[in-house]
Amino acid sequence: MSEKPKFLQHVNVYDFTCELPGSKQTVQFKPVTTGQIKKLLSYENETNYVVQEQALDDLISSSVLSDGFDIGELFIYDRLFLLLEIRKKTKGEILEFQLNCDKCNSQSLQRVNLDSLEIVEPENLDNVIVELSNDIKVHLRHMKRKHQQQEMLPRFFPKNATDRQLGYMFQVLFHACAIDKIETPSGIDEELSIKDKIYFVEEIPMHEMEKIQKSVDSMGFGWKLEYGYDCIHCKHENKDMIPIQQNFFG
Repeated sequence: MSEKPKFLQHVNVYDFTCELPGSKQTVQFKPVTTGQIKKLLSYENETNYVVQEQALDDLISSSVLSDGFDIGELFIYDRLFLLLEIRKKTKGEILEFQLNCDKCNSQSLQRVNLDSLEIVEPENLDNVIVELSNDIKVHLRHMKRKHQQQEMLPRFFPKNATDRQLGYMFQVLFHACAIDKIETPSGIDEELSIKDKIYFVEEIPMHEMEKIQKSVDSMGFGWKLEYGYDCIHCKHENKDMIPIQQNFFG
């Protein structure tokens, strides 16, 4: 019987921990390996949101060392927080990415230190109630990854859809998924199907939908990804979100 290579006891020996801002759970994890990156790259040209997110689920889960870890039980912002922590320990704190200027549309290379980002703590994890007209109250939940897995399904993102159609569908589904229940003078609708919630989101007036959007945005926590910079070409002051894409580990 051949002896095991001696190098085996010297690889996969690095592990780190972080505390998630939402659940306050301490998670132990290891940096991403070359083999994991190779697997992630197989999804490089994938346009279906659900498949992209499942690939990131697999990457995160295969990096976590904590016993009993279930990515479905993570708040979506805890999941994003953990993803950035894994990236920092894998590729370092410096992230480079391209952004387009809102005014002149020129592209420039941006460089940000992920450790310099602000961490936003959640005020609480209770449902947020949004009051609409006609005595309608929408109860919004702090989404967990399992909510998205159950409701944001591949069939909602067809391959023949345009980028604008895919973006629209994502926004509708994201906000529909945040709905826990709907209260009206006729009573409370609980255990709503995603079909019912999509119908509600698409049928209410835009000014009512904006109330829901603002409330969902206010429920975010973890790393603050809004990024401000001055265009090197026209000096216009831009604000954008740091892109978290599949080449995040590239």
